[in-house]
Amino acid sequence: MNLRPVLLLCALFPFTTFSSYANTVLGTLSGQIGVQVTISEGCTVGNNNSKGTVNEWGSINFGTYADLSNIINGTVLGSNGTDTVTVTCTSGLSPTLKLDGGVNETAKNLRSMISGSTTIPYRLYSDASYSKEIAVDGSISLTSDGTAQNIPIYGRIIPSDQLSSAPTAGTYTDTVTATLSW
Repeated sequence: MNLRPVLLLCALFPFTTFSSYANTVLGTLSGQIGVQVTISEGCTVGNNNSKGTVNEWGSINFGTYADLSNIINGTVLGSNGTDTVTVTCTSGLSPTLKLDGGVNETAKNLRSMISGSTTIPYRLYSDASYSKEIAVDGSISLTSDGTAQNIPIYGRIIPSDQLSSAPTAGTYTDTVTATLSW
């Protein structure tokens, strides 16, 4: 007697039973999910970049210097590194752009870049002549006429704000949070 066909049949039987059981559907239920978006009056930021959950609106790169014995100026450039950040708001709004003290704010209410334990204080301004300083948690008023406008933010490192005119060599950084409200 040849047992091979019987063993083969016995070996296939559990798969056949399991396979037909897995394909058995006991019931179904269907429903609908509503999806909606509402676009209202508001403001948008141009020349920015969104990565994950962070909106990057630009940066100030003061450059490379051997010391801080002279005034060093910089300006905010958008994410492409060459053009300014723009804001466009629909007509009839009263938009403002608030700037916090950054992550390294000092006791003197100055924003500071940091490397290790060394800080380099700096100031922000809303005009190219550096006469309108933006205080920590201060804001810039913007217009709302439906056209794109440049966000006027300028940075300045002033020698008299520094603890040392020759700080430790390194790359100093800070992050200021800008909040656009209308």
